[in-house]
Amino acid sequence: MKKIKRINKVKLPLVRPCPCAIDHISCGYYNISHILGCPYNCSYCFLHSYYGKDEIVVYDNDVELLRQTAEFLRKQQTPCRVGTGQYSDSLALDLKTGMSKKLIELFARQDKHLLELKTKSANVDHLLGLNHNRKTVIAWSVNPQKIVANNEHGAVSLSKRLQAAKKCAKAGYPVAFHFDPIIAYDGWDKDYAKVVDLIFELPDKAIAWISLGALRYKQNRYPEEKRIEIFNEMASFIRQHSFFVYLYLCMENKNVWQKTQLSNCDPANNPYIKLFSFSQKS
Repeated sequence: MKKIKRINKVKLPLVRPCPCAIDHISCGYYNISHILGCPYNCSYCFLHSYYGKDEIVVYDNDVELLRQTAEFLRKQQTPCRVGTGQYSDSLALDLKTGMSKKLIELFARQDKHLLELKTKSANVDHLLGLNHNRKTVIAWSVNPQKIVANNEHGAVSLSKRLQAAKKCAKAGYPVAFHFDPIIAYDGWDKDYAKVVDLIFELPDKAIAWISLGALRYKQNRYPEEKRIEIFNEMASFIRQHSFFVYLYLCMENKNVWQKTQLSNCDPANNPYIKLFSFSQKS
């Protein structure tokens, strides 16, 4: 069990653009940085390099956090996604912090922006009865079970994540999925295709978006052509089920975007596309 360190002051602002590598395409995502570190020990996670493996820092001033988030939502003119899962797991510690309930209720009082809670947990029961006004998307990082068992130490199984997603969809939440990182191995394509099949046991209109990202921990990044191959294969699996679900790449460059056939539908036919604002970071 990692030590939890609670602090009352942090570097401001709390709501910041998601960091994106130079010369890569940013999707216009914002993050609320109230927890640094994660109770899980995924072998590929970049957090090990930034914050270490033994301590989790929790910003404990809920009043200030909610004030800053509300101010950001008022000032942000363009519809956007705001999440809590960039530097930690959004729900792994939520029964201790109680922050997600407060954020869900805050976002439910406005009509322009969406909150995204991204997790590898199944900790959703305390959120199911809330009046979320469909302004919160609950999202899961997913991989084949063999990757979960061998690399995502402490996180719940794939089946438990998908069961939690079905609960949330039944409660009216939009849900989302992140294939990130995709890890290639002998037979990877068949295993990932099966995960896609399991996801689409949900109606496609219940799924807000799906992202694709390839392994990029330290020096372990696939060559560009391999990433393009992986993404096109994954896109084909998804499009066999739905052309409604919005599909995008995470932390990728312009060339990879141009050579990946995501086949997204017309923006007029999908209410979530307006929440993405792409630009190249220089």
